[in-house]
Amino acid sequence: VSPTINCQKAMEIMNKRNVDQLPVVDPDGSISGAITLHNMMRKVTSGKVLAGDPVSKVMYNQFKKVSVDTPLFAVSKILDHDHFVIVTKGWQCYDDEGIETEKEIVYGILSRVDIVNYIMQNHTPTTNGSAAEHEKDS
Repeated sequence: VSPTINCQKAMEIMNKRNVDQLPVVDPDGSISGAITLHNMMRKVTSGKVLAGDPVSKVMYNQFKKVSVDTPLFAVSKILDHDHFVIVTKGWQCYDDEGIETEKEIVYGILSRVDIVNYIMQNHTPTTNGSAAEHEKDS
């Protein structure tokens, strides 16, 4: 979502998509943070922010990022200290001159519950999985 979208609209999106967190991406495509349903509801119900305020007021701007190739055990270690991790993927882009640059796009957000659900549904003793494998199943 954009940092300027209001909390009410963000909660509607979360409800519609059945997710608890969303990445916040600036107009230039850079990742500026993430919002969580829990934090947003806590701040709105306490009156610290209004439902019409932009999500930038409830956004976490300190976060860990991992690539889609990061093994799940490494993601799990990060989640020992952080509530979520943003999964990113490199994307090749070309400008009008044909010059290639790599952009970083958000592939998804993972929490400890996502990892537990993935393990319970898909993990076999012979596979370790990666962040991308989990996102395909979510």
